[in-house]
Amino acid sequence: MRFSFNKLQQLFLISFVLLFNISFAQENDSLIEDETSVKQKQKSFHAGVYVGAYWANKSSASLFDGYGFDEFGVRNTFANSLLYNQIVNVYGGGYNGVDLIAQLLNVDHKDWYFNEQDMPTNLRYTTTFLVGLNTRFQVDKKTNITFNINASKLIVNGKFTISSTTTSNGFQSQPIQNQFTITGGEQRLMMQLGYQKIIGNNKKLNFMLEGGLNVIFSKAQKNIAYLTSSSFNGANNITIDLMSIYNQQPYNTYSPKYLIGAGIGAFGGIGLHLTINPKYTVQLLYSPSYDRISIGYNPKFRMQNGFGLRFYYNLS
Repeated sequence: MRFSFNKLQQLFLISFVLLFNISFAQENDSLIEDETSVKQKQKSFHAGVYVGAYWANKSSASLFDGYGFDEFGVRNTFANSLLYNQIVNVYGGGYNGVDLIAQLLNVDHKDWYFNEQDMPTNLRYTTTFLVGLNTRFQVDKKTNITFNINASKLIVNGKFTISSTTTSNGFQSQPIQNQFTITGGEQRLMMQLGYQKIIGNNKKLNFMLEGGLNVIFSKAQKNIAYLTSSSFNGANNITIDLMSIYNQQPYNTYSPKYLIGAGIGAFGGIGLHLTINPKYTVQLLYSPSYDRISIGYNPKFRMQNGFGLRFYYNLS
């Protein structure tokens, strides 16, 4: 399922500027402190949970495309790629072994091939959950310092093909694109330190803005190619664990630093702040972030998106 966040991001930026201008104007007008304003300055500590949906940028999904990388973190060529070596040499009889690929496709050894055009493309993360422990130190009723720890388990899905033909009376048929699935798994842990501002004077429902620093710890967990066929009731199905290859020579000498990494970024948030009572608070928010996911080759800053609910309990 695909989502477009361009309009939400534009709305976030525009609202951020307008609402903060309003808040600053309100603060400048507050020159005389009465009993209510004194209460607003009372400090308190709130802890709670966040539950929401998370849309990761597809850029870092390329780590799971079957190419792998060399000791310098550069993407392998097709001829040196992990997936090519496994399909053509290990399972395809390239080392004078049994051609399990031909058996899977029910063709002769010479009637199938795997070219660079067959490699996985357009890999994407699926929408997943983002959960975490969130805290805030309330400086006054409108100003908070926040510290959040959020985590997510991501799944990558993509497709690749193996081309095959059949021979009849000395003639070969047109190539058939046999499609298969490749998946990846990744963990992310996000630690956020930021500033949160409540906009408005309603006792119950107000706008909320926040922003700050985001530190992201990422770890690639799995990368599996599934070659399945219904012709033999699954007897010839092949599962290729590409992640296990990183534990072998020469990959095990350098791959860990490309499979685990820590990156930095910035996060924001815009939403609604609902005060149920002095002890319980709920926030509904859209929370984009601009992060560098430091795994794989050539990591870059990209936009991620989240949307969810945050529940606070006043511990003071």
